[in-house]
Amino acid sequence: MRSTFWAGVVGVCLACGLSGLGCGNDGAPAPEEATVGERTGEASCTGLDPSTVVDELTPAEAEQACKGYRTCEADRLDMDYFCRMFGVLGAKFGDNPGTDDAGVRARCAEHYESCMADPAQAAQIEQFLAELQERPCVQPTQCTATIAELDACAAATREYSLNVLPECGALTVAWYDQERDTEAVMEACGKLSTGCMALFALPEEPEEE
Repeated sequence: MRSTFWAGVVGVCLACGLSGLGCGNDGAPAPEEATVGERTGEASCTGLDPSTVVDELTPAEAEQACKGYRTCEADRLDMDYFCRMFGVLGAKFGDNPGTDDAGVRARCAEHYESCMADPAQAAQIEQFLAELQERPCVQPTQCTATIAELDACAAATREYSLNVLPECGALTVAWYDQERDTEAVMEACGKLSTGCMALFALPEEPEEE
């Protein structure tokens, strides 16, 4: 059950493109290693020149970009964040949910502390992320955006996701129904075509034979 929960949480995070904020070169090739052909420039999470147009990526470059985003995303989603999400979701939708502000805060804290104290949780998250990294990438299509524009979208989405999730002590019943301010995300991502999102897309679970 827990593995299914974490798979869902990680899937939602990666599908939303949570990457790039302060990512630098973590998990990505150094610029001199990542430069392809005559392309040069400061490397992003992808290790590619940010000025590269996505439609011009070779299959190998597209895979490099996809894997780079996944690595940056995985590196930046730590146990505290996952357990806080576990607490916030569990407080409202888990067993014995809270019915008022004090109740959801108490349930959130219980779920968070239980998650942080369980070493199996970290192992399950690490295993799922490793398996996710091995899934095949998808070649983007009809995407005239640059790698820099994709980086901006990923960074805005990640910043939003990190800021929108409250600490257990600040959680309220009203929080679950509040409208979220997604203006920054829409500004950064709204101009990207659907085809661009192939580099962020969560790969499907392989079918069992």
